Amino acid sequence: MNDNNQTRRIAAPALLFAALMLALMLPLRLWQQMRLVEQRTGFWAGSDVTILLLYICLGVLAAVPAAAALGLRKRAALDLTRQRRIAEGVAAVLVAAAMLWDAFAALRFAFRLFSGAGTGDAFLDGMDMQRSSPAQYYIRSGAMACVLEALAGTVGALFFCRLAAIDFLPGKSVYLRRGAALAPFVWAVCRILRRFSRTISYLRVSDLFLGLMMLVALMLFLLAFAQLVGGVHGTNKAVVLFAAGLPAAVLALVCFIPRFVVYTVQGFAAPQDAPVEWCDPAFALFILAFVAGRVRVARRGYESAPLAQEEAEDVQDLDLDNLDL
Repeated sequence: MNDNNQTRRIAAPALLFAALMLALMLPLRLWQQMRLVEQRTGFWAGSDVTILLLYICLGVLAAVPAAAALGLRKRAALDLTRQRRIAEGVAAVLVAAAMLWDAFAALRFAFRLFSGAGTGDAFLDGMDMQRSSPAQYYIRSGAMACVLEALAGTVGALFFCRLAAIDFLPGKSVYLRRGAALAPFVWAVCRILRRFSRTISYLRVSDLFLGLMMLVALMLFLLAFAQLVGGVHGTNKAVVLFAAGLPAAVLALVCFIPRFVVYTVQGFAAPQDAPVEWCDPAFALFILAFVAGRVRVARRGYESAPLAQEEAEDVQDLDLDNLDL
């Protein structure tokens, strides 16, 4: 297939849209973190027009990629050919390192709970211990979710190391295991479980809402990615990866950068449900590199069948337990 004649990348419009949304949302969120958010809990401590503007931007961020993906669904495809992809490889290495760090932090927090030290909130810890057996307390406090998150994160880090090896050395016989491909998705699910493990008030919530939106979009991207690696192919893979990936990447940066400024640069203590998480910018870079480098759109008058056919032939040529990206 002559890729240059029949298909084109969507890197420019995708990256331009992500940059535009960041330019709009980051100033709003920085202002809110410094002026409107109660630093100890992450809840709203005040209100102004920036809250409405942020919600409008969130709606645009979700709607535009979804509408674009639906409009291009018959012409969208993924480039699964082996070639050197430096940007994606570097981002995969960063994701692997960030997931290992997250696994270490999750285990450290789990050991704190197992030792009886609690989460740091004496009132909530006392209420949980009075109402629960030790096993129930470990589940409700998030200790078990932390252990699962650490295990899935470690396997996921190994998976991204293998993906980086393929990106840097496309000529080598390196394959991605289907089981390991599911680990990043399980890891994201465990992150959500940790956020629901504490008794909190959802009234005027701020950081938790943005974090959950980001994790839901990230889960959709990682699930579609795991299906792709696992050989569960379909015409909508490029659509899902694009429509979920761009919002996930932008939201990850919107969650990370203001928290980094407030809790690291300014020195405020981070609330339990909104720490500075280095896996967020790492995944944002990986998603942007993946979408920009692999998503293709057939030019008008052509169908996306050539890429889909090449994808199907790759699966037939490989062991059923592996997929070569």
